[in-house]
Amino acid sequence: MARQERADAARNRRAILLAAQRLIGERGVEQVSMSDIAAEAGVGKGTLFRRFGDRQGLITALFEQLTEDWEPNALERLGDPGTEPAVRVIDFLAGLFDRITVPGRPLLRGMGDHATPERLERYRGWHMGLADVIAQARPDLPRKEAEFMAHALLATLRADFVDLLTGGGMTVEDVRERILAFARIALTGRP
Repeated sequence: MARQERADAARNRRAILLAAQRLIGERGVEQVSMSDIAAEAGVGKGTLFRRFGDRQGLITALFEQLTEDWEPNALERLGDPGTEPAVRVIDFLAGLFDRITVPGRPLLRGMGDHATPERLERYRGWHMGLADVIAQARPDLPRKEAEFMAHALLATLRADFVDLLTGGGMTVEDVRERILAFARIALTGRP
């Protein structure tokens, strides 16, 4: 049985993650030190290192927290049978872009964008949920095609892909708009 986190430890963890998110968002991951984060969070540097191990551990925890805050509600909405399937897919992709891809880009750069078993498992869940709803939106497609479409749509939300497009002159808003338009066309045949 997992030990419950003490209230003060939970407060410190949250303060550290909020401070790290704010500072990294303002300055970029390479311009923020562990000392900066500890000072901003109002904790000692030792607390930071005991809690997260190192910079990589902190960045990974920050990315995981972003995902954990967004995922449950997003998956619930994705599975809502009261909403048209194409709308649910677009909503899921928009949320993933807005809540994970955009704020997570600097974190993923700092993490080296490597896959961990946890991240792969999370991806599999998102993929299968999307594939199920795509199959509902496009009953004309064989299941394997719906699964491939789910992979293709998720690939457009990769941080490195967004970086490539924004490095080529597109704004983040342009990228978002085009990704969602691409998804609409794939799901409905209409822009």
